[in-house]
Order: sequence, then structure tokens, then C-alpha cells
Amino acid sequence: MNPRFYKSKKVLIVDDCDPVRASIKGMLQKIGFEHIAAAADANAAIANCTEIQYDFILSDFNLGEGKDGYQLFEALKHLRLLKPGCCFIIISAESQRQIVHGVVELQPDTYLLKPFSFVQLEKRLMRAFEIKHALHQVYKEIAEEKFIEAANSCELVVKNDPDYAVYALRLRGELLLEIEYYQAAEQLYITILARRDYAWAKLGLAIARFCQQRWLEAEFELRELSKMDETRVEALDWLSRLFLKRQLYKDAYDTLNEVTKLSPKNYQRQKALANLANINGLKEDAVKIYARLQQAARYSIFDTPDNFLNYARAILEQTKDANKLEQTRHFKKIDDILANIGKRFSLESYLHEEMAIRARVAVLRGNIDEARELLAKSDAAQTGKPLTAEACLDKAKAYFEAGNLSRSDEYMQQLDAMAEHDDLLANTLTVLIQTEHKAHDNLREEIKTLNNDGLDAYQNGYYGRALEFFIKAFDYMPYNPSLALNLLQTISKIGGVTKDTARLARRCVEILEQSELNEGNTKRFAAVMKELNSLLQLA
Repeated sequence: MNPRFYKSKKVLIVDDCDPVRASIKGMLQKIGFEHIAAAADANAAIANCTEIQYDFILSDFNLGEGKDGYQLFEALKHLRLLKPGCCFIIISAESQRQIVHGVVELQPDTYLLKPFSFVQLEKRLMRAFEIKHALHQVYKEIAEEKFIEAANSCELVVKNDPDYAVYALRLRGELLLEIEYYQAAEQLYITILARRDYAWAKLGLAIARFCQQRWLEAEFELRELSKMDETRVEALDWLSRLFLKRQLYKDAYDTLNEVTKLSPKNYQRQKALANLANINGLKEDAVKIYARLQQAARYSIFDTPDNFLNYARAILEQTKDANKLEQTRHFKKIDDILANIGKRFSLESYLHEEMAIRARVAVLRGNIDEARELLAKSDAAQTGKPLTAEACLDKAKAYFEAGNLSRSDEYMQQLDAMAEHDDLLANTLTVLIQTEHKAHDNLREEIKTLNNDGLDAYQNGYYGRALEFFIKAFDYMPYNPSLALNLLQTISKIGGVTKDTARLARRCVEILEQSELNEGNTKRFAAVMKELNSLLQLA
């Protein structure tokens, strides 16, 4: 390579070890580079990149406390601080499969294993640059999201620069899939495979058939590709999507769980796994996944209050089935999680969501007044920022558990407009919303049926039968004032109050006294209490 080439290029070295930075800098100087900068951590590297557009960035994978090399690359791409022609190289002494898979998925330009010589470094740098240079127009158009133009530019590279035809063909296939030209993508991969047996082309062919809903062909091909190290992660990822499309939710969960073990750094996939755990009713698994997400998101672009809030919500769902001792332990854990959010994020960004969670805790503790007050404050604190699906679902559950069906229904309806993208995370979110909506509607219908059956029995004088129906409905929704009033009125008609029915009646009275009743129900409540007071004193 012409020495003037090296002199004109800017390089950034990112490593937390002074001697390593000095050693790599020496190699680069020996190669001929002159514009060499160094950063000891990811934050310093990001600051550098906001001021200078580098041609090469060499980052160690392990950068000590803070972001690692993977998260640095992720952040630079997210912040659009990498110019299309920049070559990002990750350097590491690690060769474990988990790390390698994670890095390959993020697609840096090359991966360099320590130790290496300056000759090896130069070869790797030049190869990465030559590919980037040959496909410069393609990468530029991809950065501008001009995918059709980028696919056409790939075709020009194939015709005019045969040395880089394979790279251009691979990118063209991915772009055809991105713009939903599935049949064209399929034909391209068939043509490529007729010439040479590339694993990536086999994977592309399977994906093209998946996108055309040819499930059996796609499943067979993906299962075969999942046996190969080169395509294992992506094949299993697409296989889990296939199971999801076919409503085989347990198979989707098991498959995606296997992928996350192979490539644990992918946040979106871990989030999808959490959704699948909830879809399958695996509450303990969901808690473990959200705990991992909370830790894994630290220092990444996904480090938000949502990770803490979702972790608390997962524990809350687990708490509903726990005994009193376990509930106490879970409540303490939820308090700790919510307290920790404030140490990292501004209160305004999540306050209304925290209050909704605390309202649900209050319901479980039997403090219905506190729960309703917290929900009112939560609504008042909610800004114009759209709710996440998890927050919206949480509000729906909170209002349902607090006995307010109409407000619960409002939030469930808001969920219908969410999850529009067609990727793995969005697909699992769509199914989760559908699952929760169906469960909500089924429970709503069950309560309505039991209440109507109770009213029919009551009107026909079958008070014992009516009591059975109302008790069942009340078990589903123990803080609904309408159900409490129906139940209380029925108890007053039985003609004798036992210790059990007296206990139930007092509970209904407590709920009704804490609720805002309309004029009609207020009169009904007063009339029922006249009949019941003497009976309750005797019981």
C-alpha cells in the first residue's frame, strides 16, 4: 500500500491498558500511520468520535468498568458517529463462543485475536478497508436508508469488481429481504448456491422461504443450519420466529432460550425471551430473564428505567401466587428495585409507572384506598409521552385489581395499537398483547356471566344459588364495588348469617365504604345496611 495512504488516515485505539495502547500505537506507526488517537474507555472514545471522523477504530473487547467493545460499537452505530467508510475492528484475547457469536452478530469489519504482529494487523486493516472501499456507495446508501438504491449498487459491484462480488452478493441478498423482495432474494440465493455452497446463502434462502410463509421448507433448512457453528445463532433465531408464527409458543421459548445462551449480549433477543416466558406463563423464568436484562443493559444504549420497572413487574406477577412469607420477601425486593432506579435516572421519567406498580402492591396487601390514591396520582403524573406496552398493560392490571373495570378496559384498548414492526421482539410483543387481551376479555366475560347468573337467581328468589355466583365473581375481582354490593344484598336476604358470611359481609362493607358510589348504589347500600346491621351484630 502506498505510504501516503497510511499518512492520510485517522485511527483511534480504545483500550483500558496503557502498555497495550502504546504497543498498538507502535505497530500502527511502523505500518505508516501518523494520525493516531487513543482512548482509555468507551466514553472517551465516543467523545473523540463526536469531534473527529475516524477511518479505523481498533477497540479491545474488555474495557474495564463501563461499556465493553461490543457496547461501544453499538453506541457509535446508534449515535451515527461512524462514517460509512469507517472500519471498526474488535480486538480481544477472548475466544469463547459466546463472545465470538455476539461480535459477529453486531458485524464489525473484522475480529482480531491477541496476540498479533504488526504484519497481521496491517493485513487485517487493509482487507477491511478494501472491502469497505469497494462497497462504499452501498454502505453510504444503507446509512441513508436508501435500501433499493443500495441493492442496485451491489449489482454494479458484482459486474464491475469481481474481487468483491461475494461481499456484494451477500449484502444484496440481505437488502432484498429488507425491502421485502422475497422471491427475488430466493432466486438470488439459489443462483449463488448453484455456484458455491455458502452457509450464509443457505441461511438467506431459508429466511426468504420463511418470509413467504413456506414453513415446512424453512423449518427443515433452519434445523440443518442450526447444526453448523457458522449459522447456528441466526438459524435458531429464525427458527424461534417460525415457531412463534405457527403459535408453537413453548417451542419458540425453548429455541430462543438456547440462542440467548450462545449469544447473551443481544438485548432485543433477551427482551423477546422475557415476552415468551410471560406468554407461556413461566413466571419464575421471566423474573430471572428480567434480572439478567437489568444487569446486561448497564452501560448499553438500552440502559433505561424500563429494565428496573419490568423486573419489578415480573416479581409482582410471581407474588400473586406466593404465600404470605414469600410475598413479604417479594415486596421487599420490589421496594429495593424501585429505590435503585432513583440512583440512576430522573424521577420524572418513570414516576407514574412506579406509582402504578406500588398501587398493585397495595392491592395485594389489602390497602385498596392507598392503591386507588396511587393510581389517581399516577394518572396525574403521566405526561404526553406514550406508554410502553409493559406500562400500559401494568396500568390495565392495576385498575382491574383495584376494581375499576372501565379504566382497565381503556388501557387494554390502547395496547391494540402497539407493536407495529415485524421483527422478533415486536412479534413476541404482539403475541403477548394478544394473549393478555384474550385473558382479560375471557375473565371479563366470566365475571359478567357469573354476575348475570347471580342476578337471575336473586330475582327468582334463589338466594343461596345467587350467593354462590356472586362469591365466584367476587373471588376474581375482590375490590369491585358493584360485585361487593350485589354480594352484600344477597347475604341480607339469606335469612341467617354465619361467621363465614358475616366475615364476607364485613369485607364488602369495607370495600363499599372506600369506594365512590353513584346515587342509586349509595341508597341501595344504606338500605342493605339497615337489614344487615342487626344480623352482623349477632354473628
